[in-house]
Amino acid sequence: MADQPEKKPALRKHPDLLMAAWEGDPVRLSILLDEPVVAWTAIDIHDGDGNPVRHAEAVTSGLDSILHVVASGGDSDRFLESANVIYSKARHLLDAGNSEGDTPLHLAARAGRIKMVSELIRLARAETGDERVKAAVRKQNRHSETALHEAVRLADREMVERLMSADPQLARLPEVDGASPLYLAVSLGHGDIAELLHSKDQGLSYCGPDGQNVWHAAVLHNNTSMTDMLMEWGKHDLIKQGDRSHGSTPLHLAASRGVPGTVMALLKADKSSAYQYDDKGSLPIHLAAMKNKGDIVRVFLDECPGCAEARDASGRTFLHIAVNRENSALVLNAYRYFRGHRLHRAERFETIMNMRDSDGSTGLHLAIKTMNVVIFYCLLWNKGIQLNFQDNKGRTALDILEKPRDQRQMMWSLLKAAGAEYGDHHINIGFPHLDEEKEEKIISDSMPTFGIIAALLVTISFAVAFAGPGGYRAGDDTKSGSVPGTPVLAATYSFQGFVVANNLALLCSSLATLGLAYTGITNLNIRTRITAVHLSIFFLRSSTQSLGAAFGFGTHAALAPVARATVVLTWLGVSFTSLDFAWLACTQAVGQLLLLKRLGARAWLRVADVILFYFVWVLWPYIIILGLLAYYKITHGIH
Repeated sequence: MADQPEKKPALRKHPDLLMAAWEGDPVRLSILLDEPVVAWTAIDIHDGDGNPVRHAEAVTSGLDSILHVVASGGDSDRFLESANVIYSKARHLLDAGNSEGDTPLHLAARAGRIKMVSELIRLARAETGDERVKAAVRKQNRHSETALHEAVRLADREMVERLMSADPQLARLPEVDGASPLYLAVSLGHGDIAELLHSKDQGLSYCGPDGQNVWHAAVLHNNTSMTDMLMEWGKHDLIKQGDRSHGSTPLHLAASRGVPGTVMALLKADKSSAYQYDDKGSLPIHLAAMKNKGDIVRVFLDECPGCAEARDASGRTFLHIAVNRENSALVLNAYRYFRGHRLHRAERFETIMNMRDSDGSTGLHLAIKTMNVVIFYCLLWNKGIQLNFQDNKGRTALDILEKPRDQRQMMWSLLKAAGAEYGDHHINIGFPHLDEEKEEKIISDSMPTFGIIAALLVTISFAVAFAGPGGYRAGDDTKSGSVPGTPVLAATYSFQGFVVANNLALLCSSLATLGLAYTGITNLNIRTRITAVHLSIFFLRSSTQSLGAAFGFGTHAALAPVARATVVLTWLGVSFTSLDFAWLACTQAVGQLLLLKRLGARAWLRVADVILFYFVWVLWPYIIILGLLAYYKITHGIH
């Protein structure tokens, strides 16, 4: 049988009674409550635990009784007298809860009605003494909160003192599984209220929601003053208490949020909390590494050196986590820390990086997988980093790189030069798998742009060939040796440079266009088409350089006799097209210098080889242009 929907209590519609309660009219309330139709027309109201309580008048949509309305309406004499009238005729209303389980005392405290709170407490005491008072003030709503929680929210010292004097142990509720008044005060930053609660009852509850405690609250709100106050009170055993959701201790939260002062305070109170795992198997230092909190990691290394080698549930140290998250700054700072420390030294950094996680991966494996060049350089520089350790699949760093292409080529060449080898299963590794659909999309998306550029370069270089600087000789030019229709500046060095550079630009742009045509042939192998794209890009770049050189030579030929400054500025602008040579050469040279510890002086020879290679690879158009000009000068005597 299907569950029946919960039946909600009916609302008693009595506007006259409700108006009298809102206005605090004791005389009218007394008359209306004496009427039989009102006096015993009642419904069931439930407390915060869902248990039925005594019959109570429900006169609002929130199922407030008339005493709820009066308690929250004000605390002038007429409201206080109205509360007396209602209580004298229906004492059970003092404990009655509305739809949220709030009693009249809750609403009075929430509204800041200190006089009304005092009056309700007096009425309870007048009934059966202190036990009745405790029963009233300890009443909890659906959120496991008493009236004291409302006073704490308002930071009302007078109301807190009034409630605590009525029940000195009121701050001990709830005992578990809920936000205690102290937790609430700390989370709201009401330090004076927290001190007041503690001074009234040093046995008060420290608990919070979801298994947390006041230390969690202080950390979550970055409240260092609250942390210092809790340090003075003791209760350091709570620092190792984890919440129910993730098992996170206050130190876990402080580490992930990056508050060095709080972390130091917690470690000072209980250093062993640095070695407590959460439910996911992580220590606080692991969370700090995950969040890239380098200053927090350093605190742990200073105060708890053993954390450096501690592993998480995946077998990873804090350095493995930093590498996997590509937190290069943290890795570099950790290396500097170990290198400069008199006890640790750089060997400890290398030892940790060589540790294998549950997959068998070392720090180098992870750096290769993430393709983080900065971290890779750091590891390559340290000779103690092992290059040939194998993971659980028998793969070394070279195996993970597979057949290198793109940015992997640089890593591959450096590893090979440093002595890295393939693993046991390299014989089974062929060409890396290509996602043909993905590569096809990349080619299709890039072809229109490259095609437009190639066509534009062909058009420009072709048109420039017939519009050389200086003009052409007229038919009546009688100068000795001149041929009508030929360029006036044909015999000059700069004009010959212009012609050679422009012709080379036309050649390169044509070859790029041809390569793009092959790229568009879908019947060809995808790797062939990718190679065609790379060659087209290479020739497009060379064509741009050559066209820039043609512009420089043309400007020089036309303006050198009259505007040398303009010519100089033009050549400076043209030279900027080759700045990538300097960038490529420097980055590659730096990589080779990282091999100094492993190769010694041979690393300098590799630097020279790299610079020479990139000099030829990037600047080859200029080499051809200048070479031909030198040949012309020698054989034809151009000037």
